[in-house]
Amino acid sequence: MDYARVESRVHEFLRERLDAADADGYVLGVSGGLDSAVGVRVAADAIGAENVTGLVLPGDPSSPENMRDARERCDSLGVDYHEADISDLVARFRDGLPHDFSETTTGNVRARARMVFCYEEANATNSLVLGADNRSEYELGYFTKYGDGAVDVAPFADLYKTELYEFAEYLGLPEAFVEKTPTAELWEGQTDEGELGAPYEVIDAVLRRYLDRDRSVDEIAADVDADRDTVERLVGLHEATEHKRRRPPTPGLR
Repeated sequence: MDYARVESRVHEFLRERLDAADADGYVLGVSGGLDSAVGVRVAADAIGAENVTGLVLPGDPSSPENMRDARERCDSLGVDYHEADISDLVARFRDGLPHDFSETTTGNVRARARMVFCYEEANATNSLVLGADNRSEYELGYFTKYGDGAVDVAPFADLYKTELYEFAEYLGLPEAFVEKTPTAELWEGQTDEGELGAPYEVIDAVLRRYLDRDRSVDEIAADVDADRDTVERLVGLHEATEHKRRRPPTPGLR
């Protein structure tokens, strides 16, 4: 990819969406991971750091190191940030809702709690919520519906995760972000690769062939460094999570 063109277009896009919404700035959660580190950087470059607000929202099992990196990332860019621990809020949900909470349910509640904070800040400051999910996550439905998937703009949803790594290197992000193991830290020990069952190099190779080149499962399995079961499972994830990428269906009365 021509990452100079990517950078220019993302900046232009972010300014266009602010103008269209008559909004004053962007709000985004800053987790200490790669995606949000790129997000806060391009937002600050596009519209000025003074018009960007970061939210650092720790909650067990957030690592102190990631929270430190999130704060330092905002400070290094001159972006104001607010911090709030969501642990008590999530605990109240766990105590108040009728069903037992699995790890996945708890993770979804954490993601939705963070999005409540983002939209409260956006409402208070006439801002839009910027999401940092990449295309790999988007196409596999690897996000929480109405959680981190509930955003106003998604500047990286056209870039596969491996491309976002390359974009981060183009931007000169600190190596600490590029070298981190990808994780949403929604429960103890959770990693992207552990949940998805493959590294992003394999995931992106499969998705490119399936989505961009219209290859079959058998053709993809013969062409990438992955067995057929892995390819079939990744394609199945894409198909099964279609509902997360579309507006809720209606009966078609109009």
